[in-house]
Amino acid sequence: MANERAIVITGASTGIGKACALRLAEAGFYVFAGVRTETDRDSLRRESKKRLTPLILDVCNEDQIRQAVKTVEAAKEYTLFGLLNNAGHGAPGPMELVPIAETREIFEVNVLGNVAVTKAFLPLLRKTRGRIVNMGSFAGRFAPPGMSGYAASKAALEAISDSLRVELWSFGITVSIMEPATVDTPIFEKGAKVQKQRLMGIAPEVQTLYAPLSEFLLNKASNPGGISPDHVAKVVVHAFTARRMKPRYLIGGEAKFISIIGQLPTKIRDFFVHRTVYGPTVN
Repeated sequence: MANERAIVITGASTGIGKACALRLAEAGFYVFAGVRTETDRDSLRRESKKRLTPLILDVCNEDQIRQAVKTVEAAKEYTLFGLLNNAGHGAPGPMELVPIAETREIFEVNVLGNVAVTKAFLPLLRKTRGRIVNMGSFAGRFAPPGMSGYAASKAALEAISDSLRVELWSFGITVSIMEPATVDTPIFEKGAKVQKQRLMGIAPEVQTLYAPLSEFLLNKASNPGGISPDHVAKVVVHAFTARRMKPRYLIGGEAKFISIIGQLPTKIRDFFVHRTVYGPTVN
């Protein structure tokens, strides 16, 4: 009898990752779901109906990555079919006001962490001619103001996905990247709190300069109006179950609209975005 197919997911504590873990388990996969705390591990275990093993997995922790590989490798009743790199971090705000340490953390998690996990699981995926799905963003194609670090990290993930897709082609491993629009997840609430705290610590004249952009970001955080994590999870399930996985999945009407905006001439695009954020201005 053939072994059950398993999928490893990073960043499965909340939001998109958690929705994907539950949906993939429901779809018949066995899921190894990476979380960062024991509380999240216990919570996910209660909801998973026994088709899921939570793993303590910080993508920036090499020891935890090695242990996750050992755990999956030791589960002989399962065959690793897929890897979903979902772990992510964001720090919204004008670039001048975002501490360099926060920008560095974005790249550590969103780029280097995902690369480290992929490298670690590649030997197992090579045996099964498996699939890799990276959780990107519309921001990887089109960088909105106030999201420079996050957008840059997602653009890097786009490049890595494109390169890796060709590198692994001859091994039978397929690589795809998800490009969702705004998603209603806890990251927005966290972002709003951080943004407010950041504004309190700067000089009043600088606050005035960045007031329109800061207000725009706070309004977006308070009312993201995005698609649900479950919407994204359904597309991820399709990617892992389809006969042929697409290289890219643009998810949500907003993402499709923004992809069109991104194709406009640069000056026109900048004018459109500036007007959206700052309103009509007189130079």
